[in-house]
Amino acid sequence: MIKRLLAFTILALGLGSSGALHADGSIVERSLEMPSAALGQPLRYSIYLPAGYTGETRRYPVVYLLHGFGGDERSFFDDGDLQDVADELIATAKLPPSIIVTPSGQKGWYVDNDVTGRWQTALLDDLIDGVDAKYRTIVSREGRAIAGYSMGGYGALRFALLEPDRFVAAGSLSGALFPDVKSASDFPAFQLGLFGRAFGASFDPKAFNAASPWRSLSTNAAAAEAPALYMSVGDDDIKILLAGNNAFDRALATAKIPVTYHVVPGQHNWKLWSSELAPMLSFIGDRLEEATPVATANPAKRVADRVEAAAKVERVGGPAMPAAPVVQPKTPSKATILARP
Repeated sequence: MIKRLLAFTILALGLGSSGALHADGSIVERSLEMPSAALGQPLRYSIYLPAGYTGETRRYPVVYLLHGFGGDERSFFDDGDLQDVADELIATAKLPPSIIVTPSGQKGWYVDNDVTGRWQTALLDDLIDGVDAKYRTIVSREGRAIAGYSMGGYGALRFALLEPDRFVAAGSLSGALFPDVKSASDFPAFQLGLFGRAFGASFDPKAFNAASPWRSLSTNAAAAEAPALYMSVGDDDIKILLAGNNAFDRALATAKIPVTYHVVPGQHNWKLWSSELAPMLSFIGDRLEEATPVATANPAKRVADRVEAAAKVERVGGPAMPAAPVVQPKTPSKATILARP
């Protein structure tokens, strides 16, 4: 009987067969598709909508979570129990009611590459613009954060430090962080295998170094202008990865960019990431803007163009999409010292 009622509720809300209405009222839709000009094909993603989303007209902050190598858009939900974690954090006011998006980055290391795909552009432009057009989001830095694990931790810190005017906070769990290298021999064979062709057909050290999060650090970066950063790694993680996280922590200190950094008991697996997911989201939640009433002002032309471009994208069931609020341009952060590669 309960299952029949749940199925009826899902259909009544207009959710697809992938929709899952939780007991607490939140909704998860898995493996949806977003148009992506950068990829030349749809970008897959899953999404968490907080309880009340379908019956309200508020705008919500958005957290983007990036998966690791071998994962996909479902990993945070299937392996990290993200829906339960988010429900509990919201219920205890450790995370404001938020939309959480988990995109697929395949094995592209969240960089632009003509061989493996333009994943950086797909996520920073196509995905974020598409989510802002399709869902009731807070379209501002204060309403947006990004985080990830392993390869996704690398991607999250890359994006947050590359474009700090777009993210108020960022997190990395066991991030695949490595200082600059001189040749492929600086990495063990297994790590080169994981890089695949994301940094060149036979691994190009120059391409790898150019894409590194280290490129976006500046010794005179204004701490107040950088996103709030959270990092954790296991004390029994892969040796070169643990060393890389320690080195990045030191590099942040040199750049005068604050970070909350923890070396915790654990290895490079979901046992550690699951235990660290709630603390990381709580850290992010303290920085996110609370859900706000929908503004009645006319939308900014940039956002209006996004909505028009995404008009054919199927929307999750609920109230009609209201006009987006006017968004004032922000002053670029000094934490970005190079243009987007």
